[in-house]
Order: sequence, then structure tokens, then C-alpha cells
Amino acid sequence: MRIKILSHKDIQKTVTMSQAIESIKQAFISLSRGDAVLPLRTQVPVQDEGGTTLLMPAYLPSVESLGVKIVSVFTKNTESNLPTVHALVVLCNAKTGEPTAVMDGTYLTALRTGAASGVATELLSRKETRTAAIIGAGIQGRTQLEAICCTRDIQSVWVYDINHKAAEDFAEKMRPMLSAVPQHRLFLCLRTMT
Repeated sequence: MRIKILSHKDIQKTVTMSQAIESIKQAFISLSRGDAVLPLRTQVPVQDEGGTTLLMPAYLPSVESLGVKIVSVFTKNTESNLPTVHALVVLCNAKTGEPTAVMDGTYLTALRTGAASGVATELLSRKETRTAAIIGAGIQGRTQLEAICCTRDIQSVWVYDINHKAAEDFAEKMRPMLSAVPQHRLFLCLRTMT
């Protein structure tokens, strides 16, 4: 049995945001048609640590895909400068059940969330939209902005976060992505979100 192990960087090199947006679009179509087997996610609360682990299995017969995502959300991690979300994805051969791949699910979760925002932006926003607002300056906010920029000619961005430093870091990291086109601007608009 050969199991591929794919890191965050492996996935980032392999899947572009535009490809992720198209994949998510097709996944939503399959789900709405009833072509996907998607049981309810199982929650495992870890109350003493302020955490929850989620098990999310799925099977898509049309492309013979079978897998499970394990996501842990531990809100106290911020006190130790750790991400609040950690995840792992395991893929299996849909004919034999044999495990075929283990992937970093933390980045995949952010990529999927961003791509879903790209699909929503493409289908629901006006074509002339030039301004985006991002609420939350974590990794999912970054992938959401990347996806929105794939579907619209965004020229200015407002980022909201309760943590001023997180918003500043977001602006610093995302500004190069937007600076490829001179008229792009990234604004920091900080508000307390309670």
C-alpha cells in the first residue's frame, strides 16, 4: 500500500485558486443534484480546552472519490500563538477502501472556504464590483480575498478584525497580491466586533 502525503506547500503548488473555484462550483452542483453522499458531521467536544473536533466524511460516486476531513477548532490556541483550526484529510480508494492519500487539511479548509467565496462573488455580486470587505484577517480571510480577486477586478479592500495587529499583518501580506495592478489599494478599517 502506497499512501501519498501532501503538505500545505504541495497543495499550494498543485491547485490554483481558479481551479479550486471551479472544483467547488462542480461540488455544489453535485450536492444540489443529490449525487454526493454527505453524512452529517460528527462533533467531538473537548470542553476543558475550549475545543471541538469535527469528522466530515464524503463520497462522490461520479468521480469515485471517498474521504474524510478531521478538523479541530480550539479557540484557546490564540493564547499560545497557535492557529485555532487544524485539519487533516484522508482519501481512500472508492472501490477498495484502501487509504491513498493524507493531506494537510488546514490549508485545504482555507482554500475551500476562499473558493466558496469566489463562487458566491461570481454568481451573486455585480460584475462592476471593485471594492471588497473582508471580515477576519486570518488565513481564511486571505484565501477569500484571493478568490474574490479571481472573479472581480477588485481595486480596494477593507479589512475588519478585532485584532489590530492581525489586520496590519493581513495588509502587509496581501498588498503584494494586489500591487500587481497599480490602482489596487488595501485599506485597514478596524472595528471592534462584539
